[in-house]
Amino acid sequence: MSHEPVHKPSQTDLFYDAFRASPIGIALEDMDGQPLFVNPALCSMLGFSEQEMQGKHCVDFSPPDDAAKDWTLFQQLRAGHIDHYHLDKRYFRKDGSLVWGRLSVSLLNSGPSPVVIAMVEDITEMRLAQDELRQSEATLQKLSGRLIEAQEQERRHIAREIHDDISQRLALLANGLYQLARNSSEPDARVLLQLEPLLTHVSDIAQALHALSHRLHSSKLETLGLVPAMRGFCREFAEQHNIGVDFTSFEVPGELSRYTSVCLFRILQEGLSNAAKHSGATQVDVRLEGVSGSLQLSIRDSGVGFNPGMAMRGSGIGLMSMKERVGLLKGTIVIMSKPNGGTQIQVAVPIASHADVDRLNATT
Repeated sequence: MSHEPVHKPSQTDLFYDAFRASPIGIALEDMDGQPLFVNPALCSMLGFSEQEMQGKHCVDFSPPDDAAKDWTLFQQLRAGHIDHYHLDKRYFRKDGSLVWGRLSVSLLNSGPSPVVIAMVEDITEMRLAQDELRQSEATLQKLSGRLIEAQEQERRHIAREIHDDISQRLALLANGLYQLARNSSEPDARVLLQLEPLLTHVSDIAQALHALSHRLHSSKLETLGLVPAMRGFCREFAEQHNIGVDFTSFEVPGELSRYTSVCLFRILQEGLSNAAKHSGATQVDVRLEGVSGSLQLSIRDSGVGFNPGMAMRGSGIGLMSMKERVGLLKGTIVIMSKPNGGTQIQVAVPIASHADVDRLNATT
């Protein structure tokens, strides 16, 4: 029985078969960026034949901006400064449409003359999905801005109603009760005994309404600015809740956009309110500082702490509202806390220019 010799494919044959069968687009180029061989996957992706692609230069397949980035890296590769690089870029199809490709380029220097292997993965659908996601996020951010602005307008409206109407009515009621007690020709001791606690009660209600009106809308914030408004609020909050609040400020600009001032003032309110309600701390340190074109706010207590991740997933909207406000100003917020380890809220927002304020105004 005779045995015919088994033909084993050479490494060159195996490489060529893999090159042709690869689902990822591949091109072999010389050191000048001229395509030498192009596999069917890349031809199908761009709609050119291999001969058509061999007649072009690598920079001819992309818009100028993308081609310039690719060519800069290619020259570094050719000069020996790098041996590979990756780049997401756009490619022209033969019909003039654009596709996105993830380009991976490596230098093959093992043969008699070096060549460049370029592999391209079609990521058009992924990029389209990313663009849609960014557009959705931008739309949601604009909606969030409109909701926050509507909330601020409603706060101002309610605060004015409290100050101009309800507080005035209470003042008239208190004055009427006082005159009744004072002008009675023969005051009954029992009546006076009943009027005294009523007057005290009315006074307490008036003070509570004043504090509520101030929380809803701070007139000091508009007339005096952020630092005096924050300092005044910290002082009032400390008196109302019997908690120490130490406020310090450094290098804070005198003129700030309303959005920046309102954002930081609301975060201060929320941070102090959470500290008083949940931390059990007797002291809160607040620091506002201007640093390199940004405003940084820190609110720190040494209370019982909490798990920020669980709090964000909870039903409360305080922390989420803080994040939304800071996000609208392209700032950052970090909440550091752990059980029995206290809590620190760190916020940094850019000091918006008038153009930024106009832009934000237009979007909200």
